[in-house]
Amino acid sequence: MKFKILLLKFLIGGSTVALSYIVSKIIPWEDFGGIFATFPAVFLLSMCISGIEYGDKMAAHVCKGAIFGMTGCLCCILATWTMLNATGIWALSLIVGLATWFVSAMVIFTTVEHVTEARKHRLHSVKHIS
Repeated sequence: MKFKILLLKFLIGGSTVALSYIVSKIIPWEDFGGIFATFPAVFLLSMCISGIEYGDKMAAHVCKGAIFGMTGCLCCILATWTMLNATGIWALSLIVGLATWFVSAMVIFTTVEHVTEARKHRLHSVKHIS
């Protein structure tokens, strides 16, 4: 990966995290900082860089992968929130949430790959029958 691109991702991603923290401290609604914490800056930047460097097809792959990761983020948030409410231990809640994110994203990815493969196989079989 080019150094300039890596630096750009670091600066934008880090700035987004810092901004979400600042917003959560300035604005009186505590939950509002969480909205900024989920801002998809890194995804958008990755998609743009992929599109510019490698074309539309690679940008589409980044988008497809982001669906798995972002759906995993929803699972992570729900698991973290549930654990935090149940135990009150934020460190344990984070560990459970991150594990949930990884497992759920991989399950979604694997499921989509199997469905796609089955659909291709079925279409291939139908073409040979016709």
